[in-house]
Amino acid sequence: MRIFQFWKKNKKARKAIDLDTAIPAAIIKVGGLVDQREQFTIEAKNSAAMLGEEALPLFPRYFFGTELQKPESLAGKYEDLGDWLHIQQDAIFEIIYYYREKAIPMLYEVAFGVYDWTQYKAVRILTRLAREGLQTDQIVDDIISHVDDFRYEAQMPTFYFLSGLTGNKKVASLLQRHFLENLEYDPIDAFDIFEHLYRCSPDVAMGHADFLKAVARGEGLEGRSPLLDGAIGTTDENDKQEYHWPDDEPVEEHHQLRAAIFYYQLNPQDEEVNRLLDQWEVSHPEEKVRSCIRKLRAEEQEES
Repeated sequence: MRIFQFWKKNKKARKAIDLDTAIPAAIIKVGGLVDQREQFTIEAKNSAAMLGEEALPLFPRYFFGTELQKPESLAGKYEDLGDWLHIQQDAIFEIIYYYREKAIPMLYEVAFGVYDWTQYKAVRILTRLAREGLQTDQIVDDIISHVDDFRYEAQMPTFYFLSGLTGNKKVASLLQRHFLENLEYDPIDAFDIFEHLYRCSPDVAMGHADFLKAVARGEGLEGRSPLLDGAIGTTDENDKQEYHWPDDEPVEEHHQLRAAIFYYQLNPQDEEVNRLLDQWEVSHPEEKVRSCIRKLRAEEQEES
């Protein structure tokens, strides 16, 4: 059993904390506040202060801890496989964040170690610290030096987290390189990276903006299965294959619409994109899509 002592502020009394009990209790308490973001962050900060630095190397043992039961505050929620585990991990990393620069060595071990689900979550905290000016250059350099070796499942979220370092030339260069590399074999991965590149460095991204028009036309998407993008496939009574997203958003021409809308927001006067939007606004089979386009154009007219 690991016990450590710390002084209260008045230094007249000692209080012993059993980390075997205190750490899981803190994780459960923070996790139970996941739907109350302000309280979630406050409790995570308080937990880091209460547990002390001695807890830092012990957190990884709870990344996949099945003994941490979901709190009553979340009863009836997050019932799908892995939901509570992800919340549990997010609670741990939120607590770790409040150790600030003292947490960086431990975060490096997770981010750059053997792949598991927590790798990209450690990267998320590292980039969050970097955005706040803590060892920014070193963190960016180290992530860039490792990210090419990441698995896809960790690499793509890492690109997004890095893109929050807006204006960072090293990040923009990395994202541009991966955007161009992905153009050769998967335009949708390239599209996702383009969005991150635009977030980080709009000027650099705009040099490739015609790519959006190519996707809007459907170039490179011929025969692409929606299953590649996480759609759910079902078969109707006539054995016809149908697809939909988990949130029931329409799948048909999904990426073309994404690209056209993105480009329209950059250049609402473009004739080709407006012709495509005209067509979808009138004839797309999904009313959600038609109304979305009408709303987009109405908002643009109001702004102009």
